[in-house]
Amino acid sequence: MGWSTRRAVTLVVAALIAVAAIVAVLATAPAASAASSDHGASFAVRCDYSHSNSDDPIKYPGDPGAAHSHDFFGNVTTDAYSTYGDGTEHDLLGKDTTCRRLDDTRPPDTAAYWMPTVSWNDLELTSNRAVFYYRAGGKDHKRVKPFPAGLKVIAADAGHISWRCGRADNGKGTRNPPTQCDSGELGVRIIFPDCSNGHRDSANHRSHMAYSRPRDGKVRCPRSHPRSVPVLTMNVTFPIGSTTTAEVTISSDEPGDPGGSTMHADFFNAWDQPTLEYLVRHCINKVPPSRPRPAECQAGV
Repeated sequence: MGWSTRRAVTLVVAALIAVAAIVAVLATAPAASAASSDHGASFAVRCDYSHSNSDDPIKYPGDPGAAHSHDFFGNVTTDAYSTYGDGTEHDLLGKDTTCRRLDDTRPPDTAAYWMPTVSWNDLELTSNRAVFYYRAGGKDHKRVKPFPAGLKVIAADAGHISWRCGRADNGKGTRNPPTQCDSGELGVRIIFPDCSNGHRDSANHRSHMAYSRPRDGKVRCPRSHPRSVPVLTMNVTFPIGSTTTAEVTISSDEPGDPGGSTMHADFFNAWDQPTLEYLVRHCINKVPPSRPRPAECQAGV
């Protein structure tokens, strides 16, 4: 075998090895809508715990105490009477918030986020940190549109909810809560649907939204819900102190339910809409996923 022939064989073998490595990486990568990313086409907001009550302005509007216990993040006024843009005392717009500013020249996030109250061996926990990521999620980042003003969304799909120990936003986790965390910190990750049919709500508060799926080699919204909006991911952690074995339960669990199996979360878009539109345009549309997330698009952590 001549030198040129040996060199050609060597190049072919090297190329095959490289292709095999890429295939292996892709095979083990998480789904696009669930993958963690500190890359571009995203922004993040830290909105810590605000308060708890048994209200739900999406499912039980105007009916205080009708829901199970919820922990609220962001807007500090959220209760059963909360509305969007009606100009009354119950209007979420312009109210105080636990969300940290991304830009001192723009209003902070005043959206309302909530989830069932979490307990560790029947001891109710209070979150010490909550970060909300807004991402393209593998969809065409240039086509992502901001959430409509006043949009209401419920995330309750078990396949998009995971538990873990600690706060690492690495896309990993399990459907069942851990029973022990050496880190002394319990975490839950909830991914909201990222495709809209154009409506701000629906009779069951869920059918106006859907999750994107791989189609034709790309991540796309279903034809029934063609509007591409950000993948909103809620990452909440709780200090649990003891590292001994315990059981996670949540306020929405019914007798006989596996602990934590009914986890879900709600989002009521009460952002200052021009600020949200700016962030989607500046941090998602104009920043390819291959580029680093700009500093002004990062949560104050």
